[in-house]
Amino acid sequence: MKKWIICIFLLGMVVWVIVDGIVTERDDNVGVEIGDMAPDFALETVDGRTVRLSDFHGEPVMLNFWATWCPPCVSEMPDIERLQQDTNLNVLAINLTETESNLEDVSRFIEEHHLTMTIPLDKENKVADQYKILPIPTTYMIDSQGIIQFFVFGPLTYEQMMMEYSKLD
Repeated sequence: MKKWIICIFLLGMVVWVIVDGIVTERDDNVGVEIGDMAPDFALETVDGRTVRLSDFHGEPVMLNFWATWCPPCVSEMPDIERLQQDTNLNVLAINLTETESNLEDVSRFIEEHHLTMTIPLDKENKVADQYKILPIPTTYMIDSQGIIQFFVFGPLTYEQMMMEYSKLD
């Protein structure tokens, strides 16, 4: 009887090691912490294009989660636009559209602020939930391999953005 219990226990341990290895391998360390592979997503932009984070593999990306009604978000937008103009950084300024009064507010904001960056619309908060966005603005800097190198809750200045950008490969 003892031999059967030991055999079952050892067999269970072997199965656990194999399953754990498969799950870890499949996971690829995807997450939202520094050092994690940034989760992929697909969102439609204001002009109707579909943009995916994976479209930018091999290039650095900045994700910025924002809304038109958020004063800190509004205050950092000129610096984000300037950063995009001054660098080869791909900026995806993800609007939390579900929190907006209407889509026209977003379009009007883009026009009034002369924004040229890509602005995906998170109409159902799916990407915000995926990235565990609570306070806004929230910004992620992702290197050319898709690894999160930096994130912050709250607004950034142009100088802070440039400092973090300079650390990306």
